[in-house]
Amino acid sequence: MASLPSPPFVDIPGIANFRGVGQGHIGPGLLYRSADPTQATREGLERMSKDLGIRTIFDLRSKPEIERLGKEWEGEAVKDPNVFQKHGITRQWVPVFAEQDYGPEQVGLRYKEYTRSGSEGFVKAYSDILISGKDAYGTVFRYLAQEKPAPCLVHCTAGKDRTGVLVALLFMHAGADADPIADEYALTDLGLAEKKPEFIERLLLNPALGGNRAGVENMVSSKKENMLATIEMINKEYGSAEKYMREHCGLTEAEVQRLRKNVMDGALMKI
Repeated sequence: MASLPSPPFVDIPGIANFRGVGQGHIGPGLLYRSADPTQATREGLERMSKDLGIRTIFDLRSKPEIERLGKEWEGEAVKDPNVFQKHGITRQWVPVFAEQDYGPEQVGLRYKEYTRSGSEGFVKAYSDILISGKDAYGTVFRYLAQEKPAPCLVHCTAGKDRTGVLVALLFMHAGADADPIADEYALTDLGLAEKKPEFIERLLLNPALGGNRAGVENMVSSKKENMLATIEMINKEYGSAEKYMREHCGLTEAEVQRLRKNVMDGALMKI
């Protein structure tokens, strides 16, 4: 595996794109993000539990994704579905898209948004994530808004889109500028560099993508301008990250304020 800048990346054997969110150092933080962790080795699981203190994993994927990837991948966690609990980690399934929204037709339409050139397609896809993911995101936000939340990991399949939108909302809520938020999002291009050929070849097998290699390569990218455009959309459509959390995720005033305090006090180091 090629060496990744550390921080923010953390070497967790078996998991791609694993990094601390906003951390300026290696060591226990509040929030980590990654690609699907079910290929974690025993060493990787021990590092998550013992070195990073992770006690909860939030899985943003839909059921069809989990079933498909579970058959393809043979990681430690796939062989033993209780392996996380054995390491003191609770796994919470909080799908952004309901199962009925993840059928072939719906997935095909969503994929096509990502393959369009420019940022418009990503903004549309991320707008759909915000609409469908409000309950899933609300669960994660409430966890982070506790008085003393333990470290946690948030992931989807690649740790790029659903995970990236959630992380952007957190930093917007903490008052971070758009540029550093988008720079943090773009780090996924580094984190997934060695996995991209695998992702591309798998996606090209999907009939909905019609063998569109250029479009698929765009789909798996994490361009800074796509997140900048998404932040602009969030501010235009929702007013602010706080309003989205309050009005769409159902957070209370106390939860909104405590979440910001946890972020700004250094539980998530400022970027």
